[in-house]
Amino acid sequence: MADPPTSSPEGSSPVPDAAVPALTPGPEPLATEAAEEAEAAGPAVVRKGAVDLTQGRLLRGIWLLSWPIVTGSVLNWLMGVADIRMVGRLGPEAIAAVGQSQNVMFLVMALVLAVATGTQVLVARHTGAREPGGAAEVTRQTILMCVVAGAIITPVGLLVSRGALGLLGATGEALDLGTTYMRICFWGAIGMNANFLLTSALQGAGDTRTPLKLLVWMNLLHIGLEWLLIFGIGPFPALGVAGAAWAVVISRFITAFWMLWIITCGRYAITVPLRGSWRPDWAIWARMLYIGVPSSLQGLTRSLGYSVLVYVLNHTAAGVYAVTGHTAAGQWNALGIFAGLSMMTAAMTAVSQNMGAKNPGRAERSCYQVARISLTMSSVLGGLCIVFATPLIAFFTDDPQARHWGVWALVIISASLPFATLSMAFSGGLRGAGDTMSPLWATVVCTLFIGPVLGYVLALNLGMGPVGAWLGLVAAMVSQAVITGVVFRRGRWKSIGW
Repeated sequence: MADPPTSSPEGSSPVPDAAVPALTPGPEPLATEAAEEAEAAGPAVVRKGAVDLTQGRLLRGIWLLSWPIVTGSVLNWLMGVADIRMVGRLGPEAIAAVGQSQNVMFLVMALVLAVATGTQVLVARHTGAREPGGAAEVTRQTILMCVVAGAIITPVGLLVSRGALGLLGATGEALDLGTTYMRICFWGAIGMNANFLLTSALQGAGDTRTPLKLLVWMNLLHIGLEWLLIFGIGPFPALGVAGAAWAVVISRFITAFWMLWIITCGRYAITVPLRGSWRPDWAIWARMLYIGVPSSLQGLTRSLGYSVLVYVLNHTAAGVYAVTGHTAAGQWNALGIFAGLSMMTAAMTAVSQNMGAKNPGRAERSCYQVARISLTMSSVLGGLCIVFATPLIAFFTDDPQARHWGVWALVIISASLPFATLSMAFSGGLRGAGDTMSPLWATVVCTLFIGPVLGYVLALNLGMGPVGAWLGLVAAMVSQAVITGVVFRRGRWKSIGW
């Protein structure tokens, strides 16, 4: 595929330089750790707080890049906890409605994940190759794609909301509440997309602190609006589950406008001049989708696998109580998953920057560093969830049946958390190098076949109930970690040309 044109640092018209330098075929010998430490005293901050991972001490560079992402993940998790805690006061049906709605929304927004992955990898490549104009042009095209994606997602989401929840097995009040929640959220698709995509662009440029600052303000606004609109505080109406959805839409639209100012004002790691062509650059669009679509399909496949899990839970004797317990347990496991996803982002940026700088050996070391950090964090978090499972589930619901199944879900799923985060780290490394197909096939095999099939057989055919469904999920996570680790270790990604 032809390289997309780049633009000058001042944002003038594109010039015909290659957007990403081609990599020489064949793996490169790894440098020794002593040589790595001798490169410099620390990572260079090349532009406006953006971390350069192509030079300096690798571990420190990864730390500077990743701690804001991890912190942001914790904040996202806390926001999810606050959501379920407040919605939980409306009853178990409300918890089940929000949990199932989020699964369906992830499916519909697969296109956004494709654009985000393509944006981050291309911006990181331009950053590693010292081409700020190219990074700015990719970001400009990302904004255009954000509008297009929103125009597609909103009507599709409005149409499929109720039917999709029905396919998952939702009925009665949970179905009605979930439909309302989803339809409101889909009206805010463009604002949600802009936050996600522009964060990916800044992270690709090595600036992870600016998105963190914005996330703090967005979360505070979100929680405040949620409290006012769910319960009807003061002059605000009591909207219940609908109030939670409106809090999502309003807070993200406000933050989206703030992020647009950040990338156009000229004070941050990426500067997109308002003056200049805002026409689609089909070459960049094609490259972004070429990189991102397999990653999007990976996310779509994962969401489908989880949706099958919810379907199985709904068809066990425990029914809505198993789904409610699973949703409550998922809020605690989400802390580990968010941490894993943040480290996947760090691996993707680190590997992509170093591949742009023609240094596959350093790219490999960076991914292994991220994998070790991910494994340590998730092991600690998973262990804590297992030890304190009962009070953690009781925090969300006082229904005895929902609490019973929530404890089972939290203990079983927490055991697979280290494997889940390992697979994310290796997947991020492979994506950053341009190998997006290997993680996709690993997800298809493990999350769409091994996990759901085993879970269905154990839960419904062999009579193990919800426990069988969760054991299938564990099997999927373990097998995916093994496959992605083996693929990364083989090193064929080093010879990918651009």
